[in-house]
Amino acid sequence: MLVLLVTGVPAAGKSTVAHKLSDWGHTSISLDDDNSTCSWPYFDGPQDTQPGRQDNSSSPPPLRRTWNPYRLEEIISTARHDGVQTLWLCGQATNAPELKDRFDACLLLEIDQTTMRRRLTAIEQNGGVCRANDSLATAMASYQAFVATWRRLGAVPVDGTQDPDQVCQDLLMAAAFAALGRHR
Repeated sequence: MLVLLVTGVPAAGKSTVAHKLSDWGHTSISLDDDNSTCSWPYFDGPQDTQPGRQDNSSSPPPLRRTWNPYRLEEIISTARHDGVQTLWLCGQATNAPELKDRFDACLLLEIDQTTMRRRLTAIEQNGGVCRANDSLATAMASYQAFVATWRRLGAVPVDGTQDPDQVCQDLLMAAAFAALGRHR
């Protein structure tokens, strides 16, 4: 089984891609939508599985989103047991680089800061909460380090500014190359 991570900065299109790939018949999961995978540790230790909700304003701001490695392994094992050929896992977490060995390839949806700002602003104006629970200021401040980390780790860049159909086609092509690389 081929296990692929699709990651990117907030508003890069990770959840959109996960849903589009599913619509096209692929096995894809938006890890950002799976509350049993994600948690947001606070300074004092407790974890919130759904930060940023309107009724959660009394909580301190989350430091970072993390993935539960045991839950991630459970998702991968279940897919393998079910005979899935390619598993697309889409999302962002601060501990994802530490979990990189669980993926056959990491694909980085790249968008520029102007596009990120425009998309995050649109989410906020429509009353939405970014799944990464990043304010615009936080997202902008962490942009360079996030992209640099994944480039250094060898993530395959995919232009996330394109139409979602084209982004998914590019991801499928990158997956094909990743599969070919495994068989050499």
